This record gives sequence, structure tokens and C-alpha cells, in this order.
Amino acid sequence: MKKLRLFIWTGFCPDYTEGLAFAVAADETEARKLIEKGRGYAVHTWGNLEIRPLADRVARSVSGGG
Repeated sequence: MKKLRLFIWTGFCPDYTEGLAFAVAADETEARKLIEKGRGYAVHTWGNLEIRPLADRVARSVSGGG
């Protein structure tokens, strides 16, 4: 079994402001499928991807905008 990793997309599905998406998965394909399943439709713009091992400490935040 592959180790799980944290996949973080910044600049995700931008509209007026950029969004943020994340998934814990074994690989990028699985991570994308999990996000699309949760949203209920295909994602049109993924943005920038950062992949982190779960052993790393990491934090991200996105302020609301409009």
C-alpha cells in the first residue's frame, strides 16, 4: 500500500478570488477524484499543486473575499 500524502491546490477554481482545495490520498489521480466526487462535478481549473508527506507539519489559510 502506498503511503498517504497531502495534496494542496492553491489558485483552485478562481472566480473573483482564488480558492483552495486539499486531499489526503495515495497519489494525485486519487486526490483529484476525491475532490471532484465531493464537489459533484468536474473541476475546470486546478491551480498550483503542492505535495507534502504527512510526516511534515504544514499550515495554509485562505481569507474570504468577494
